[in-house]
Amino acid sequence: MIRALVLGIVQGLTEFLPISSSAHLSIVPRLLGYPTPTLAFEVLLHFGTLAAVVAYFARDLWAFVLCLVAPGRLGPQETRTRRRLLGLLALASVPAAVIGFLVQDWADAQTSRPLRASVWLVATTAIMIAAELYARTHTPQAVKVTIPAAPGDPVQDWPPAGGSTPDGPTAEEELKRLPVAKATGIGLAQALALVPGTSRSGITISAGLFEGVSREAAARFSFLLSIPAILGAGILKLGDLSGATETPAELVAGTLAAAISGFVAVSFLLRLLRTHTLWPFIWYRLVAGALFVLLLATVRS
Repeated sequence: MIRALVLGIVQGLTEFLPISSSAHLSIVPRLLGYPTPTLAFEVLLHFGTLAAVVAYFARDLWAFVLCLVAPGRLGPQETRTRRRLLGLLALASVPAAVIGFLVQDWADAQTSRPLRASVWLVATTAIMIAAELYARTHTPQAVKVTIPAAPGDPVQDWPPAGGSTPDGPTAEEELKRLPVAKATGIGLAQALALVPGTSRSGITISAGLFEGVSREAAARFSFLLSIPAILGAGILKLGDLSGATETPAELVAGTLAAAISGFVAVSFLLRLLRTHTLWPFIWYRLVAGALFVLLLATVRS
């Protein structure tokens, strides 16, 4: 039971934090001496993380349903906005579906080898480093001007110190105006997450930074994109559920642990990215990945 809970928490956290679930679900059991999880158990863990992201974005998903079947409840403008975003998500999902169909067997083979997954975890961090360095030099900086608030009042700086203007676009508003080309670019990046160690959220947020999209907006788009991706992959592997060697209690415990920890991870990352960069995760990947390589190379049989 402890094994199921540990692996469920690992899957839930690493599915959405930019540190790669496929790599960790391969590496952690080996380091802890656990038996390799059955494919059936992994499928249920992914359905647990699917439940997490669906729960977090329940209001958005309900709005997507209404824009298709009851547009009058949203109003014309909101209906157009929701339908446009839904179309962007559908378009951006195509590359991962096509490439996943072509290279899934290769990706599974890479993931089945923990040492190789550790190497990929370190190597693919270069993409996130490049994205952060690019954003540092290409993100326009706000120009401060000193203006009087009203005739006779003391002058004040604008924008206010410490952040963006109060009326700046939120991540939700930014997604409503996301250009088709940028959405497609993020979708193409999601397809690269099939490489073990890459991380879906890490690669899509990095793509957003290269395109001038904010970290939070790219993360929200990434999480919405993960819903059809996880659902599609899970449906394709439903036939493997009969091969589970874990007990029903272990399967339920792992799935619930993945769902709860996944919800926490989504909420945490979206709040963090409003004011922080990817650098904490970059350093984690480099240090932990190198440590994983060292430990796995020593215990390799």
